[in-house]
Amino acid sequence: MIEKLNGFHVAFIIVMIELDVTVFSLPRILAENLGTNGWIGLLLLSAIAFANLGLIHLFQRVGQGRSPFEVAEQSIPRILLMPVYVLLSLLWITLGSFVCKKYVLIYQMVAFPTTNANLLYTLLAALAFYLLIKGIYNIGKAMTVFFYFTVPVALFAFYFKDQWELYRFTPFILKGGTEGHSLKNWLEVYTIYVGYEISLFLIPFAERKSLFKGAYLGHLLTTSVYLLLIIVSYGFFSLDQLQAIMYPLLNLFSYIELPFLNRLENLIFTLFLFSNLASLVLFGWMALTALRRVFPKARKNVLELILIAASIGISSYPKILRDSEILLRVALYLEAAVAFLLPTALLLLAAFQARSKTPKSEGGTTA
Repeated sequence: MIEKLNGFHVAFIIVMIELDVTVFSLPRILAENLGTNGWIGLLLLSAIAFANLGLIHLFQRVGQGRSPFEVAEQSIPRILLMPVYVLLSLLWITLGSFVCKKYVLIYQMVAFPTTNANLLYTLLAALAFYLLIKGIYNIGKAMTVFFYFTVPVALFAFYFKDQWELYRFTPFILKGGTEGHSLKNWLEVYTIYVGYEISLFLIPFAERKSLFKGAYLGHLLTTSVYLLLIIVSYGFFSLDQLQAIMYPLLNLFSYIELPFLNRLENLIFTLFLFSNLASLVLFGWMALTALRRVFPKARKNVLELILIAASIGISSYPKILRDSEILLRVALYLEAAVAFLLPTALLLLAAFQARSKTPKSEGGTTA
């Protein structure tokens, strides 16, 4: 009997895939795109992501717990789906690679300016390969450990209670954004939640009753961490400062002074290595599930090795932070679209399949 993930494992997986390197620039992203009191927009976008999770949950019910690949292949020939699987696999390994490479580039800037960024990335990729070959259940246990290393860091936000000022929030709601309020602005903020769609592919690997309880809990935990950090940032910096500082959270943590530890921001940033490694592993696992449908008879660990080699190759392109920012943003936009379109298409297929079976079952009962 194959052991399945329980709800808590799923919750930790959702938190770790959502909480990546973008958190350090999140206050700036909100200030630029939404303006004053951007935390309100954050909650609105979290509700949209929550609704998208509900759509995936509905697919689980209508599809009767089948994997998305089984549902798709029941209505569409596999030969036609193979290019789609390859493209999805490429998107997911690319997204994981760009997330991790951006973290490495910032880490290089902060702590190891003379070290080759590609070498640092290769070390992380080796760790990702080790986790990928262990399977999703062991990955889930690793995410639980990563969670306890990373998320408690947010509690340092309470250090700023004496410097925090309510008047910095102002009475204005979503005013003063640098580019107004376009769909692109809202989409850029929404991409901070990208990753929860992994719950779609966890359906065959998790306990059916607790899967989405864990997914909802994980998303709420992520939103709570984001909200805490945003409220502290908006009460510590002015709006103009937030819009000018590249990574406000790094600046924020640099103000922390402890008698027994200097440069605490470096330690905090290092702890976030786990969440960015988690993004590479979990997006890599999603890519692996798609690639296995194309090459079902591949030898053990070969596909994992191919994906990690591809990841190292993809990550070698963005050599500076500016390029990394642009490429990551494009990949996040594409994944945000996939997060909505894929479960919608699968839900329609599952509903059509359920409806086409109904007359046959009624006919059999009458006979």
